[in-house]
Amino acid sequence: MGLIVLLATGLTYFDSFLYHDPVVKVENVAITSKQTSTDEYKNTDTEYTQRVRAKLLNTDKKGQTISFRNTYYNSQLTDTKYRVGQQVILTKSGKGYTAKNVKRDTPLVFTFGLVTFLLYCMKFDRRKLFISVLINVVIYFGYLQIIIGTHNSILLPLTVVTALLISATALLVILGPTYSALMAYSSTVISTTAAILLSVFVLSMTGYSGMHLELDDFELQPYLGVFLSQVLFGVLGVILDETMDISSSLIEMKKEVVDVSAKTLFKSGINIGRELIGPLINILLFIVIAENLNVVLLYLSNGNSVSYTLNMTLSLGIAQLLISAIGIVLTVPVTSFISSKVITRR
Repeated sequence: MGLIVLLATGLTYFDSFLYHDPVVKVENVAITSKQTSTDEYKNTDTEYTQRVRAKLLNTDKKGQTISFRNTYYNSQLTDTKYRVGQQVILTKSGKGYTAKNVKRDTPLVFTFGLVTFLLYCMKFDRRKLFISVLINVVIYFGYLQIIIGTHNSILLPLTVVTALLISATALLVILGPTYSALMAYSSTVISTTAAILLSVFVLSMTGYSGMHLELDDFELQPYLGVFLSQVLFGVLGVILDETMDISSSLIEMKKEVVDVSAKTLFKSGINIGRELIGPLINILLFIVIAENLNVVLLYLSNGNSVSYTLNMTLSLGIAQLLISAIGIVLTVPVTSFISSKVITRR
């Protein structure tokens, strides 16, 4: 498997002949100009202009050396600094060339191959994982195609159906058509539904005060539908993991202690869930912080106060976190109850 990954990575390094656009390998880079600017908030950035000399790797001019200009800022937010040895995709612009982007297929293939190799080294049925991921990618692709065709008019109902399909597929492929899958699926659906409905009720009672739905990324509409869809997909994976952990642990407990009572199983499920709640909520908190850190820094660097920044950038993220936390907490008693009843009656 390791040799396959290395071979695939090596092949992508020499696949420039497959590209329609010109591909070059950078041989020399020189800075021709440098200009520093400062805004009213004392934020500074420097603009650089590069003269890049490179060799064509494809087209009928393969082997020829060309040069082009490239402008970038220190931040490199919307532009790129080119370095010697990089492969760059160009576009023909009159008699010259303009840089389009860095050729990234080699690091992408290597990263994907490395993940595959590490999974291959683990002692579990890898086929189930790959099949589950593949099917869910197909479902998600169909979800996007329907959204594009309906212009978001059925976004939330479609998200609910997609979430049900994705969770059912994941459980059936990984656990098979077993009681474990049934218990995990039932617990996931009940807990997620209860968390969403309870949260929507509380938010509607407060008139969504402090919820800046209009600030959702790229001003997508309908605001509430997009927000709830984000919450649903975000909490689904965490609850799935939690229900599988609790139900699987209780099944193993039943195998070891055949005459265990439903009450004992329920209490054991609650104890297991208590150990899971903290780490899962912390994971979601870190995700919220990571997703919004760049926007928070942007607001702060432009002279906004901390309270205003947090209110405008983290209100939706914190709301998603709280709704997800409700779902995580509700999952513990729901899964423990369903699992204890089903296991003792088998």
